[in-house]
Amino acid sequence: MDNNLNKKNDFTQLIADCLSEKRQAQHQLFKTFYSKMFHVCYRYASNYEEAQDMLNEGFMKIFANLDKYKNTGSFEAWMKRVMANSALDYQRKHKSNIDTVDYDSVDTSTITHFEENGAISKISSDELMQLIQKLPFMSRSVFNLYVFEDYTHAEIAELLQMKEGTSHWHLNFARNKLKQLIQLQINN
Repeated sequence: MDNNLNKKNDFTQLIADCLSEKRQAQHQLFKTFYSKMFHVCYRYASNYEEAQDMLNEGFMKIFANLDKYKNTGSFEAWMKRVMANSALDYQRKHKSNIDTVDYDSVDTSTITHFEENGAISKISSDELMQLIQKLPFMSRSVFNLYVFEDYTHAEIAELLQMKEGTSHWHLNFARNKLKQLIQLQINN
């Protein structure tokens, strides 16, 4: 957060000004959280431009629903949740071939978990983000929600309208695929 917003009273006033639709306050909130919220969107997007579109739609939803934030818990966490949901809504609107297969009957015990065997430390965070973007949309969404947004499988299942077992499958698939992609990246 900016030094200007370090004090809780200043931040509370900023939110109040945003609720009063003061453009300068909205601009300040946007500038303050732009980078963090862009990273949330970028995890769900196929490219930079798509992430920008998601970010803009997400901030519109944040400003439209600011009155729903009840000052309980972290404001930033609330914003990230709204932004992630907005990114998923964007994907649903703009992607016609989202994979929604029911993997509930798959034996997940045969799927190995993503292991940090030192391989991940050999690539940059930008390279990792590019590899995550190569995942199929639904697996990428589940991975992002679970790993970065701290959603539970039950919450993911409800949000993405799938069974909980399907959420588990997509997470394991994403982990395994990332493991393969990281190995390929390191070997090249």
